[in-house]
Amino acid sequence: MIDKRILVVDDDDAIRALLFTILRRRGFKVDSARTGLEAMERCARCNYAVMLLDLMMPHMNGYEVLDAMSKLPCDQRPIIIVLTAGTEPRNLAPDVVAGTIRKPFDVELLLDTIAGCISTRSGVAQNDGCPAADSEIATRERDLSRPTN
Repeated sequence: MIDKRILVVDDDDAIRALLFTILRRRGFKVDSARTGLEAMERCARCNYAVMLLDLMMPHMNGYEVLDAMSKLPCDQRPIIIVLTAGTEPRNLAPDVVAGTIRKPFDVELLLDTIAGCISTRSGVAQNDGCPAADSEIATRERDLSRPTN
């Protein structure tokens, strides 16, 4: 199966939920992770077209995720967009990080950036063991909870 799935990685629950909701409503398949470690576990199970990555997280920060991603062949890692509340980091490898967006971010700019990144990917073959995207599960649960007339 070909998938253009997005992984949102941020330890801030509000930011993660906001990005998840915005991207899901725009029709993207979205998964989320609270820590770098959880992100790496998800990347081991599923292939992602784009990863939105916070740098400052517990249990494995964004820099450590970037280091792990840099060891993968280019065609086996997602396009990574770093989200940062601090000043723009200057020491990020350009072959691993496509760009940075500062928090608080402009939603339209972020969506345009993601759409541009996804359009450069022809699609990512999904692993056999990859479960349905979190966004698909959330949409089904929402639809099932609506009253029927």
